[in-house]
Amino acid sequence: MIYFDNAASTPMTEGVKRVFSESLELFANPSSLHRLGFDAEKEMKKARARVAATLSAREDEIVFTSGGTEADNLAVLGAAEKMRRRGNRILSTDSEHPAVEMCLKKLEGEGFEVIRLSTKKGALSEEEIEEAANEKTVLAAVMRTNNETGAVYDVPALSRIVKRKNPDCLVFSDCVQAYGKERISPARLGADLVSISSHKIHGPKGIGALYVKKGLSLPPLLLGGGQERGLRSGTENLPAILAFGEACREADLALDEARDQMKAIREAILSTLSEEKRVRANLPPAASDSILSLQVDAFPSEVLLHMLSQREIFVSSGSACSSHSGKSGVLSAFGLSSRERDHTVRLSFSRLNTVEEGITFASALKEILG
Repeated sequence: MIYFDNAASTPMTEGVKRVFSESLELFANPSSLHRLGFDAEKEMKKARARVAATLSAREDEIVFTSGGTEADNLAVLGAAEKMRRRGNRILSTDSEHPAVEMCLKKLEGEGFEVIRLSTKKGALSEEEIEEAANEKTVLAAVMRTNNETGAVYDVPALSRIVKRKNPDCLVFSDCVQAYGKERISPARLGADLVSISSHKIHGPKGIGALYVKKGLSLPPLLLGGGQERGLRSGTENLPAILAFGEACREADLALDEARDQMKAIREAILSTLSEEKRVRANLPPAASDSILSLQVDAFPSEVLLHMLSQREIFVSSGSACSSHSGKSGVLSAFGLSSRERDHTVRLSFSRLNTVEEGITFASALKEILG
């Protein structure tokens, strides 16, 4: 089996599985004021420290959530609510994940003005940012790596521009696809808020985190017992948190090797297909080595997915998070026609994949094309 759909989800490593399994013995509530509760809280603190270390952040800047979607919602809706009285302009892009885009649509209904920057060919225009940002811009929400095209957006440049126009403007970056593929530092990104997710880095599903810069307070989405410094009430999912911490530790240790591995896989595929005229890569100027978007003229993507699946090769036709609500607009924003979008497949890699798998995929695709 060849699994090239890691942008949708990744398998847990043996180390993560072991931590998850062992943590099931820590059944006490981390908020309980007895020894078992203290033991659970102690282990959770270690996991938080592991996550924070990979972001060059403080432990008290990490808020555990149920995943990337909740982290995105908490960041966008919380930041907008906090800044509501200071201005009503929000900058984002026309290619954000639905967890961000749906929040933006909600805020538009509440009177916010949302400017969606163009991502044609997978790049932001600094001139467009300069024109769109002003003293009323209170939030900029731009992902680091696009989950469909692999485009890496220049968040540091965006941050410099918007904060020059309004120093109080909050910058949020969805780093779910970037984390574990590059060394993410909110300080270097110029971001006040950063979201990450466990199941994209070989951790369990249902757990993620939001980095919240020290000194920044957000109104919570969930009200209750005041866990996670009051930002995310609810008894913490301890087994998932501890496994997430281990996944972060492993990903950080393997980062440089993983990047080299994914780059080699990507290059092997492009090289093997270089003379195949019916296959074209959708290549942004700055791209993550973990994602490769390909147009295949001969077959619609869903037909090709079925043909590859019969060979135990698994890829995607786009974002799994958009598949239940119809086609995503990301490829349209990239500049593809309707036909080109319908003939595009997404390959996404992890450090567990091999160059040999990449060559096998490319050879199978050439065989299918005849």
